[in-house]
Amino acid sequence: MREEPVIYINGKPFVLREVERPYKNMLEYTGIDRERVERMEARLKEDILREAKRYEGAIMVIHETDDGQIFDAWEHVNSDSVRTPLEVFKCLEDDGFPIKYARVPITDGKAPKSSDFDTVAKNIASASEHTAFVFNCQMGRGRTTTGTVIACLVKLRIDNGRPIKVLLDEMNHEHPDGSSSSGEEIRSDATRLTSSTVKVRTKNEHGRAFGIDDILLLWKITRLFDNGVECREALDAIIDRCSALQNIRQAVLQYRKVFNQQHVEPRVRRVALNRGAEYLERYFCLIAFAAYLGSEAFDGFCGQGECLMTFEDWLHQRPEILAMKSSIRLRPGRFFTVPEELRASLESQHGDAVMEAIVKARNGSVLGKGSILKMYFFPGQRTSSHIQIRGAPHVFKVDGYPVYSMATPTIIGAKEMLAYLGAKVNAGFSGQKVVVTDLREEAVVYINGTPFVLRELNKPVETLKHVGITGPVVEHMEARLKEDILSEVRQSGGQMLLHCEEYNPSSNQSSVVGYWENIFADDVKTPAEVYATLKDEGYNIVYKRIPLTREREALASDVDEIQSCKDE
Repeated sequence: MREEPVIYINGKPFVLREVERPYKNMLEYTGIDRERVERMEARLKEDILREAKRYEGAIMVIHETDDGQIFDAWEHVNSDSVRTPLEVFKCLEDDGFPIKYARVPITDGKAPKSSDFDTVAKNIASASEHTAFVFNCQMGRGRTTTGTVIACLVKLRIDNGRPIKVLLDEMNHEHPDGSSSSGEEIRSDATRLTSSTVKVRTKNEHGRAFGIDDILLLWKITRLFDNGVECREALDAIIDRCSALQNIRQAVLQYRKVFNQQHVEPRVRRVALNRGAEYLERYFCLIAFAAYLGSEAFDGFCGQGECLMTFEDWLHQRPEILAMKSSIRLRPGRFFTVPEELRASLESQHGDAVMEAIVKARNGSVLGKGSILKMYFFPGQRTSSHIQIRGAPHVFKVDGYPVYSMATPTIIGAKEMLAYLGAKVNAGFSGQKVVVTDLREEAVVYINGTPFVLRELNKPVETLKHVGITGPVVEHMEARLKEDILSEVRQSGGQMLLHCEEYNPSSNQSSVVGYWENIFADDVKTPAEVYATLKDEGYNIVYKRIPLTREREALASDVDEIQSCKDE
C-alpha cells in the first residue's frame, strides 16, 4: 500500500528520500497510481545500476540505527541484487509460492480513495476461499491497518451475506488499550504526545467523557442508511480486532484530545487537528464502505446476486455522503471542538436520570442513541401580521405573484393554509391547485398533528444538516424514523419521550425540556403521508420534497425540479 518508490538492494528494502528530510515521505508522489509508481521503481533501478558503474559496482545508501541516527554506507550491487518490489514477488512466484502481488498506492496518513477500496475488495472477492491476505506499508501500521479492516469487512460480507453484522460471540473480546493506538507511520510531536499522555475515555472537568458519537458527522452518516447502525457495529468490532498497532477509531479521539489541550504549543495542536481530521475522514469512509457492503450493490462481486456496482459509482450516486466528507477538510475544527459551557448547561437541563437513560438507550436505525425528537415550534415563531393562519407560522405572500412562504405547519395549520388558498374540492368546484414544495433537508415526523424534528441530545437546537441529500433519501429516513418511534411506543406501553423548547421571561432564555406523550400508531405520520392524506380528503395539491441547505446555493438540478413542480 506504499505510494513512495521502493527498491530492494541485496534483499533489503530502500526508499527514496530527500537529503534534507531523510525521515519524511516525499510529497511529490501523493495520488500516484500503480502503473506510475512501478515505472518509477523500474527507472530507479536503472539509475542505481548506472551510478554503480561509476563507483566500481557500489552505491551509497543510508542506514538508520535503533535510536534514530543515520549513517551512510556502500552496498556492492549487480543487476541481480537490485530488484523492484514487482520483481521480488515475481521471483517468489517463479520459485513456486502461490502468491498474487497487488500494489495499491495510498498516501501516508490519508484515507484510501474510493477506487482503492474497490481494488482491494475485488482482489479479496476473486480469491479462493482459503486464501490468506497480507497487507504492508512503510511501518505496517497506518495504511496497513486500514487495509486489514477493509479486508475483514469484505470477508465478513462474503462469508455471511447481507445484512453485514458481527455475531455476538465475535464482539465479546477485550478492547485494546487506547493509550498506544494512535499515530502515523512517521514521527511527529503530536504522535509522541498522544501516545504518552492521552487516554481516550478520561473525564473532562464536567465529569463527562467525549466519545466518538459526540462527533455529529458520524451520528448523521450512521443514520443515513437503513442498516447503518448494524454496519457500524460490525465495523467497530473489526477495527478493534485489527488494532494490534493502531485503533483507527480511538486515534480520532486521541488527536482531538491533543487539539483541545490549551497548554500545548500551537504547532502541535495544529498538527493534531490535521491528523485527527485525516483519521476522521478515514473512519467516515470506512462507515460508508461498510454500508455499501451491506447493500445489494456488492452482491455480484461475491456471487450472491446480479448487481455489480463499484463503491466509487455507489458514492457518486449519493452526493450527500461526498458533501459530508468534503466538510471534514473544509472546517475540521468544528468536529473536534465542544464548548464546555454549552455541555454543562445542557447536562443541567437534562438532569432527569430516567429521561437521559431512555435517550441513551435508544437503538433505532434513525432514532438512535443520544437522539431526541424536538417539537418544530420554538419561542419566537409567530403568525404573520398579514395572513393569520392558526398553526402555520411566518406566512407571507410575494406581491404580484401567486407564491407563498411559511414555516413548518401543524396538520391543522396545513389544512387552514390550503383552505385559505381555496384548494378544497367542493361540489361543482375542483379547487385551486396548490403545489407544496418542502425544502427541508431534516428528517421530520408528525406526532398527534404536531411536527417534530430529529436532534441530538447534547445539541438540541442545532440543525442536523445533510448537504446534498435528495428528496427520496430524506423521505426514506422519515419512514424509518416512524418505524423507530412506533417500536419505542410499543415497548413503553403507548408513551413516548418527546422534547420541546420553553421560554423563561425572567431570564430571557429558552431551554429544551423533556415530556411524555401518549401516542397511538395512527398518530405518527411522515410529511409525505400527511399531504397524501390531505389529498385524499379532497385538497387539490401536489407535494414535492426538494431538500435545500443553507450550506450551499441551490443546484441547477434543484431549480429544474422546482420548475417541474410548476408545470405539473
